[in-house]
Amino acid sequence: MASAALAVDAWLDSSLYEISFKAREFWEAATIFSRRFRLHGWRRGIVEALSEGFTMGAGGFVVLLALAMPAFDITGGDWRNQGDFAVTFLDRYGNEIGQRGIIQRDSVPVDEMPDIVIKAVLATEDRRFFDHYGIDVLGLSRAIFENVRANSVVQGGSSITQQLAKNLFLSNERTLERKIKEAFLSLWLEANLSKKEILQLYLDRAYMGGGTFGIEAAADFYFGKSVKDLNLAEAAMLAGLFKAPTKYAPHINLPAARARANVVLSNLVDSGFMTEGQVLQ
Repeated sequence: MASAALAVDAWLDSSLYEISFKAREFWEAATIFSRRFRLHGWRRGIVEALSEGFTMGAGGFVVLLALAMPAFDITGGDWRNQGDFAVTFLDRYGNEIGQRGIIQRDSVPVDEMPDIVIKAVLATEDRRFFDHYGIDVLGLSRAIFENVRANSVVQGGSSITQQLAKNLFLSNERTLERKIKEAFLSLWLEANLSKKEILQLYLDRAYMGGGTFGIEAAADFYFGKSVKDLNLAEAAMLAGLFKAPTKYAPHINLPAARARANVVLSNLVDSGFMTEGQVLQ
């Protein structure tokens, strides 16, 4: 019995020694390997800066995602079939007393709208709509430059997808949290809808002034015709309403509406969607 215990003890000692020896060998090999790739001087500074930047970027993304997550609760519902009316008036007891602002009734499919209407909207609101994934960094930079150069708002900074995200799910509050939610919801819309569907919803849901929602309702209200029958001047005037419908509504301020329409026509030429000769015809 004693000899068996001694044998077990000797085996344990031998095993522990062997494990310790192998661990030292592994550590020495790892140290030698790491020394081969050790950087010094400015190279080490660059690697450390990149490492810190990656760590901070990953942490920032987690924070942004945490701020944006509550907004995604809205997308779980039947958001496509929200009420036909944009505003429902209630009395102090919660009873409905009226409705206003038809959103999507008598919608005209994008494929049936005149090419000049689509081009006028894209030239002014989002020239790279079909080339980006919800957030257009290049378009935003260009819009900032053009607006500073013109000393006025001549181009929008938010993409059509971002504007749709705000119109569908968010309020008009000007806060950083809202912009973060808007950005993430834009990516969600791009992942779940086609470009044509996004454009259709945008044209149908946007407020166009005069209590109208959607470009078809606006065409009827301002010009007494369907969007399918608009000419270039009328299309330019409606395309100028998306950013500031109250400011540029022709029934409120016709000179401002005409000036805004001229900006849209200039955008059509600048974007390459039309030539100057086509605009002047």
